[in-house]
Amino acid sequence: MTPKDRIKRRLVPRLIVTLSTVDAHRRLLARLRRARGGRGTVDLYVAFDDPYSAVATLGLAARTAGRPADVRVHPVVARGIPGDPAAEAKRTYAVTDARRLAARDGLTFTRTTTVAPAAAAFLARWTAAAPDGAARLAFAADAMRRLWCEDVEPTPDAYADLHVAHLGPPPAAATEALPAESVMRRRGLYDTPIAVVHGQWFFAHERLPQIEHRLDELGWRATA
Repeated sequence: MTPKDRIKRRLVPRLIVTLSTVDAHRRLLARLRRARGGRGTVDLYVAFDDPYSAVATLGLAARTAGRPADVRVHPVVARGIPGDPAAEAKRTYAVTDARRLAARDGLTFTRTTTVAPAAAAFLARWTAAAPDGAARLAFAADAMRRLWCEDVEPTPDAYADLHVAHLGPPPAAATEALPAESVMRRRGLYDTPIAVVHGQWFFAHERLPQIEHRLDELGWRATA
């Protein structure tokens, strides 16, 4: 047995035990939270120019509708690896790939071109300025649907009615600061969409069923 094998044999079981202990603690906290009538939470980090974020936002809005759980939407504009030479190619591919993922949920993405981050930044700032809660999620989901399913160009005039319907008149001067960007950097989450469910994080567009399972195992099951 090599020294590397001996180290792995010693450390891997310890790591498994440590991780299981951490998750057991989270399950206990979830049980205590439920006992007090608390709801489950999914912290969802999204960008409106990202079609994968649209898949995740619309998918989680639908999947949590009958659960005692809340999706807290955290919008960003800056994302990805700084200076990534393949960034534009990835953005172009994401449009095609997200259309396939959306189709599995019965959604049709009609947009076939990328969206410039700066063009959709006002949607992120409107969302960040809104109080956290169901109305914020509903606005974000409907804005994602209009942008990616209906192919409506992102301009304040074209989306103001959604803000009025869910949140009231759009803010005259939405904040430039997006707190979620610094949170993502601090946590080492480099791109969207990321969902954090009581200590576990997921690439949300690819792991919608696993996110549901996580809520199930913590006790926040669908009630309708």
